Amino acid sequence: MEKCVSASSSSPSPEIKDGVESAESTPQEGFFSPLIQSHTPWMNPICVDALSCSMATLCFTATPALCFCCHCCGRFLHHHHTSTSLQHAKAQLISVAQMPRQQLGDPEVMEMILGQLKDHFCDLMMDQHCVFSILAIFQASSVRHITRILHLLIQNHHKLKEVCMHNHGSVVIQKLLEHLKSPEQICGAIFAVKRISVRLCKSVNGGHVINHCFKLFSPALTRFIIDEVAKNCVEIATDKSGCSVLQKCLHHAKDNTMKRLIEEIVSHASVLTEHPFGNYAVQYIVKMKIPGVNAEIVLQLEGSYAQLSMNKHASNVVEHLLEFSEEKDAAKIIQELMYSHNFLRIIQDPYGNYVVQRALQNCKGSVYKMLSTVILLNYPHLHTHPYGKRVLTFVQRRKNCEQRNISKQGGSAS
Repeated sequence: MEKCVSASSSSPSPEIKDGVESAESTPQEGFFSPLIQSHTPWMNPICVDALSCSMATLCFTATPALCFCCHCCGRFLHHHHTSTSLQHAKAQLISVAQMPRQQLGDPEVMEMILGQLKDHFCDLMMDQHCVFSILAIFQASSVRHITRILHLLIQNHHKLKEVCMHNHGSVVIQKLLEHLKSPEQICGAIFAVKRISVRLCKSVNGGHVINHCFKLFSPALTRFIIDEVAKNCVEIATDKSGCSVLQKCLHHAKDNTMKRLIEEIVSHASVLTEHPFGNYAVQYIVKMKIPGVNAEIVLQLEGSYAQLSMNKHASNVVEHLLEFSEEKDAAKIIQELMYSHNFLRIIQDPYGNYVVQRALQNCKGSVYKMLSTVILLNYPHLHTHPYGKRVLTFVQRRKNCEQRNISKQGGSAS
């Protein structure tokens, strides 16, 4: 914390200061301030100060300090203009792949390349013919040049979003994340992704970028992305791609971040349970078997288990609750089903019959005896029904199994 305060309060070194003043495009004052101001009150102020310090440093180091002559850069000799068309930039970038590795790694050559491509870097990242050249640039870039490349991307979050959601752009972004080394670079990337995380979650390619952040960076940093996901939990969970990313968030979340995300899912359980995609989020946390969480979900859905059991999507949640909840909570669900005036209809339902079978599988003692008795009382309506007879078969198998166990115990005792 002391390092961060001193870094943010002291003025930049003369070299950096000269570079900022002479740069072609200097970051606007307070460029990262909207990101820092968007922090929610619950965040650790020490962590926020550290991140703001890191991003301020990123602003100072992102812009080149010097401008080099054209003769330093092979094929860029005849193409040094202050403004370059996209097609022109593309032709130049493709030629980069033909440069010797040693020449490409020269700082002066790299400055020339980035200076020529800076206006169209995002568009070039989405061109399949330029991907190999951009990856070669990543490999040859120093920490300072990677910082400049990152700044070119994150200064326009709309363009960054477009790149992350593109088939080729997503791959290039993931490779760039792998080349981030300094705390300033990582913090800048995390906060840039945080700003667009909701939209990325709802995209297959964007989801890959977020998952890559989870793989590469510590939970202390990725918590800011997960917090944004938690604030938009329902919107993300009810999306085809988003429900998958949400489960990744649950896997990587720690401590208070996980607690907040789970609380959001539980509080909206009644909406998510019946949704074609949202139900997967509820199933995921039910399988985690966190003390007290399943009991809260059972309470949230109380009074609607008959309806949920006959729903294609919600029936899976009910089955998971019966399997992974404590015995007393599962008993509440079973009793509600048994006492429902639609119980026979549930047994005969294409989805409800599986719920009843799961109930038979997971209940014990008096609850099982009561459930099996009610089922057998409806034998005339079930033995010829395509779904009802499955439940009867399950009851009969368990009854035969219990009788065999009793016979074995009696034989061993004699």
